[in-house]
Parts: sequence; structure tokens; C-alpha cells
Amino acid sequence: MANQFPAYNVRHINLKSGEIGFIDEGKGKTILLVHGAPFTSLGYMRVIDELRKTYRVVAPDLPGFGSSSAAAGFTAKLEDYSAFLVEFCQVLALDDFYMYLFDSAGCFGLHAAPALASKLAGLVIADTVAFPLTGRAWAVRFVLRYIVSSRPARFLNRKLNLLPWLVATVVPLLGFKPFSRRVRQAMITQFDTEEKRDRVLNIFSQMGWNDRFMFEISEGTKKYLSHIPALLLFGQFDPVRFVGAVPRFQKMFAKCTVRIIPLEEHFPIFASGAKVAREMNDWIKQQEGIEVPRAVQARI
Repeated sequence: MANQFPAYNVRHINLKSGEIGFIDEGKGKTILLVHGAPFTSLGYMRVIDELRKTYRVVAPDLPGFGSSSAAAGFTAKLEDYSAFLVEFCQVLALDDFYMYLFDSAGCFGLHAAPALASKLAGLVIADTVAFPLTGRAWAVRFVLRYIVSSRPARFLNRKLNLLPWLVATVVPLLGFKPFSRRVRQAMITQFDTEEKRDRVLNIFSQMGWNDRFMFEISEGTKKYLSHIPALLLFGQFDPVRFVGAVPRFQKMFAKCTVRIIPLEEHFPIFASGAKVAREMNDWIKQQEGIEVPRAVQARI
């Protein structure tokens, strides 16, 4: 497939949390893509290929993921990932930028966002559960606590690199747009040690058990972020839609737009990355006061 594994400009900076590698592509308004688990910034490949034509796209690897190494004092708690994101944005002097938070990045990303509120032009909240994990979201908490981070799941992930393999191999097939063997291998081998594989499940486990952190996200969002424009971007068949994520986020943000990616599940960025990028581009243009076609206006 053409342009299946493009070369990206990868920069490195030293932070308290470690030596951080990040993709830095394109020019224009800055879009920060924050990855969750179990993948790295490379998972945004198809989104980056589209957005870098018009925007500056910055996509860091979390400490201990991909091209980033974690400092000795980095304990990999949710609070640490939140602090990392704040420091990263401050050191790069990001201003008037859009932040895309996907999957588990919605957790520590929304926790970090109040400290960045004055610098944010908008938030894209994609395929993540609403916080705290109460109401219908109790099912997500149960899965995180007792299934995803269980001993059998941890054993399988350690020995077989199961979760990275699933998202690199199986998920794109569901959208009929598989990655090339080279890309799949690159995404999977980024988790080549048990320590790296454990980092994935440690994030999920903390999301399931750290109720205090989850309530802080909710309170911080309501108090400091409710005025910020938000795009709620979800796959049509994403399970978190069925536990009420979208209406709960709609209550949190006064100025929000909802867009659904047809026939997609929890990971639209893999098979439908170009569609995700187009939805973001259309929404950002509207926020920036740039004229868009009437058909797009009606959709937004």
C-alpha cells in the first residue's frame, strides 16, 4: 500500500519524566495528538498523514513508550502521566492549540487540561469513557478492574504481547484497511519487553481502581474546561458510546459538537484515520472562522 510507512520528523527533549521522543510534522495551527494504550504515537500514522498537510502535528510518546524513555523517578502513576503532559506542552511553549485525547489518554489528558486551559483552542475527545466511572460506566470499571488487568490477562500480555498485537493486526482488519506487515511489526515490537507490556495494563488497572483521580477529572473539567470548544468523536459501534459517554460529555462542555465515524468501533484512527482527520479539519476550520462548504456546515 502506498505511503504505508512514511518517515516522520522525530525530535527529542529532556523532561523531568524522561527523554521524550515526539513526531513533529507540518506547519500551521498546532494539533497535539496524545496516545493511550496499548500503542504509541505511531498509531496515529493515518491521522498524521492527513493533518500535516494543513497543520503542525505534534505526537509525543508517553514516558516508557515508543521512542521515549522514562526517568528513574517516573513511577508511571496516572498523576505522573498528567504531569508529563503539562510539562511537555509548557516546554514546547504550545499556545492556542488543539489537543486530541484518545482512549486512556482521555483520562490523564483531561486531568492535565485545566493547567493548560488558557493555552487551549479546543479539545477533541475521542473514544474514551466519561469520568468518573459511575452510572452505566460501572461496566467499564468492572472490566478494567477484574478482566483487563487480571492475572491471566497480564500473563498473556507479558508472554504474547497480546494487546499491541490485537490493535496492530486485528482492529484495522475490522475496517478492511490492514496495516502492512512492516507497520504491524513496528507497532508490535515497540513493546518488546515485559516491563513495557506491563505499562499498558498498569494504566488500565489504575483507571479501574483510582476513584479519587477519576473524580478529580470530572470536577476539573466542570470547573475549568466547560467553556472550551470540544469535538466528541466516536466510532459508531464503540462500546463506550453504549455506556453513556457522549451525553455525559455533552453535559460537561457547553460548546460541543458530536461526530460519529460510521461502521467504526473503539479505534477509528487505525482503519479510518483519514476520516478522523477530515472530521477534525472541518471542525477546526469552523472554530477558526474559516468558511467550509454548506454540506459540512450542516453536518457540524
